[in-house]
Amino acid sequence: MKIVYVLTTNLLCGGHIIVLQHVSRLAKKGYDVSICVLDETVPPTSASFSWFPNFDYPVIHPQNFPKDVDICVATFWDTLIQVLKLPAKHKVYFVQSDETRFYDDLIMKNWVILTYLCNIHYMTEAKWIVDWLDHNFGHQAAYIPNAIDTSIIHTDRPIAKKREDKLRILVEGTIDSPFKRVKEAIKASEGLGCEIWCVSNGGKPSPDWKIDRFFYKVDFSQMKKIYSSCDILVKLSSVEGFFGPPLEMMACGGVCVVSDVTGYDEYIKDEYNALVIPNGDIELASQALMRLIEDKDLYRKLQRNGQITANSMQWENSIDKLESFFQSLSSKPRSSHVKAEKIEVLRKLLTEYYFLKCENPEIINSYKLSRLEYIVVNIFKKIKQTIPLSIRLKTKARINRIIKK
Repeated sequence: MKIVYVLTTNLLCGGHIIVLQHVSRLAKKGYDVSICVLDETVPPTSASFSWFPNFDYPVIHPQNFPKDVDICVATFWDTLIQVLKLPAKHKVYFVQSDETRFYDDLIMKNWVILTYLCNIHYMTEAKWIVDWLDHNFGHQAAYIPNAIDTSIIHTDRPIAKKREDKLRILVEGTIDSPFKRVKEAIKASEGLGCEIWCVSNGGKPSPDWKIDRFFYKVDFSQMKKIYSSCDILVKLSSVEGFFGPPLEMMACGGVCVVSDVTGYDEYIKDEYNALVIPNGDIELASQALMRLIEDKDLYRKLQRNGQITANSMQWENSIDKLESFFQSLSSKPRSSHVKAEKIEVLRKLLTEYYFLKCENPEIINSYKLSRLEYIVVNIFKKIKQTIPLSIRLKTKARINRIIKK
C-alpha cells in the first residue's frame, strides 16, 4: 500500500509530531509511506525533518507526487484543496482540532468550515472531534487515538539539577499564538516562590514576564531534558485537539496543571494524574500550583499516576487501528470526492460576500479592490446590509463584467 501525508511545511509542532509518528510506524510495518510538503522552500529531503529523531523517509513536493498512491492524507485545513487535486485512489482528512478556532477573521473561519463539508474520508485523534464532526457535519470519522513514544520522551538527565529549596515550573507553548495562553500561564506561576522556565517555538517573552530561563525552538529530542529538569508543567490553552505536552511531562516524572480545554479528558483525570482548572481562570490555576507546593503527598500521588498514564498510552495499539482503517479503505473501489475547483469557487464567493459587508476599511484595502468596487463597497456599508446576499453577489458579478469590457 502506498500512502502520502501532505503537510504545509516542516514546522516543529504537536500536529506534525503525530503525523511523523504515523509515517515512521507505518513504514516500519512495510508500507510505502512518504510526506508531501506544499512549501517548496522546504528541501524535499528527510533532513528537513531532522528535528524528529531517526526520521529517514521520503519527502517530496507536489510536482513529484508518485503514481498509484492508494491513500493521500490531508493534515490541516489548508492542505485539503491540494489533496483533492492530487491523484490518489482514496483521500483522507486527518482532523486534529476545530481549526476555525485558530482565526478571528470571518473569511478564514468560513474557508476552514468549507473543508469540513467535503465528501471525503475523515479520521481524528480525539473523541470530542469524532462527536463534533458527526453532530455538525454528519461525518463518521475513524478514531485513531494519540499516544506517546517513550523511546523519545522519558526521564533523562536534567540540564539543570532540580532545586531542593523551591519547585521549578515549566510553561510550554507558542507565545505568538494567543490561544496557547502562555502569558496567562506565566502570570499564574508568578509570585509563588518558584523558579519559572518557559519554552516556545514561536514568539519571544515580554520583558515584564518574571521568568528565570527561556528556551526557543528546542529540538524535539531535547525536550525530555527540559521536562526532566522541571517539577510542574502549566498548560492553560484555550484551543486544543489533543495536547501532548502534559502527557510528555508525565512520562518525564513531572506533574501538570491544565485547563479543561477540549481533548484534555483523553487521558487526564482531575485529582488523579493532574489538577484541572476551568478554562481562563488564572486565579484558580495559581491556587492549584500552591496546593502542589504545599501538599507533598498530593504531588507524589499525581506524579505516580501520571507515570502510569504515560506508560499505558503506547503507539502500538493506535497504529494497529490506523493500519486497519487504511486497509479497509484500500480494499474498496476508488472513492469519488468533491472537485477542488468547487471549493475554490465557494472560497471566492465567501470572500466577495465579506468584501461587501466588511466594516474594517483596512481589511477591504488588503484585498486590493478596484476603485469602482471600493465605491460599491462603501455604498453597501452605508445602507447597512439591507440588500440580500443573492442580489449583492449578482451586482458584484455585473460590475466585474462591466470592468472587463
